[in-house]
Amino acid sequence: MVQLENGKRRVPIDGYEVHCEIIGTGAPLLIVHGGMGYGYKGFRPWLDPLGAERTLVFVDLPGNGGSDTPADYEQWSTVGRLSDVLHRLRQALGLERWSVLGHSFGGYVVQSYALDHPGDLDALVISCSTSIMDHMDESMRAARAASHSDEQFEVIRDHLMVPKASDEEFDRITALARSAYFADPDFLGRDVPMPTGGSAAAFNATLRIWENSDLAERIPQIGVVPTLVLGAARDWTFPVAVGARRTHELVPGSAYHEFADSGHFPYVEENEEYLTIVSGWLRERA
Repeated sequence: MVQLENGKRRVPIDGYEVHCEIIGTGAPLLIVHGGMGYGYKGFRPWLDPLGAERTLVFVDLPGNGGSDTPADYEQWSTVGRLSDVLHRLRQALGLERWSVLGHSFGGYVVQSYALDHPGDLDALVISCSTSIMDHMDESMRAARAASHSDEQFEVIRDHLMVPKASDEEFDRITALARSAYFADPDFLGRDVPMPTGGSAAAFNATLRIWENSDLAERIPQIGVVPTLVLGAARDWTFPVAVGARRTHELVPGSAYHEFADSGHFPYVEENEEYLTIVSGWLRERA
């Protein structure tokens, strides 16, 4: 097994560079962020303890964080472009196989990756995501209950899931909506910094990809890869009934765990439980 050297690196792929950071030791675990717009920094330090047993590869998807923006980025409109990036990254790092964890939109990306390149994966963790984007009405009903004011709900309903004209607008709307993502809004500011330096272009790419990607008919094929699906009972972005639970039901043989007291970020709000569930399940597949 190739042991990756810890540290940050930039990996050339198709004329641009993808930024990743490697920590820990053991079998490799790729960690794919959601968003898009801010990259992997929101995972740190929350997932770092997994590095006691796994070599963690945190990646900034193209156009996010420290990765370059491809010249044709505005034409990217299918999730397959992103799953191919992960495949190329594995090859460039010299790894034969790895396990993969994707959160939120990243959970959708890694589902595509598992379908497009099943031979790359030893195991798959889908965290607080969905397989079929058909639940905006349900998400908005849940968002109303999760919002801390009428004004915040109006921001979520009318301004969040639409293209952003600038990075500044993206940061501003994110800041206004952010506390609704937590079951305990005190985490924001006290334990979790407000994200800054986001990319409107990356977020807009997310919207294009959602509109042009439909994994529904292919999802049962993921069953060839050992899969753990994670949901959070108070997550309005992907309500569990139409998100994690449904994905679990669609993926043959998948395991499932639901966090009772978290919004969209159980790896923050129920960190110890999240780490225990993920590390224990991966350990069984080592």
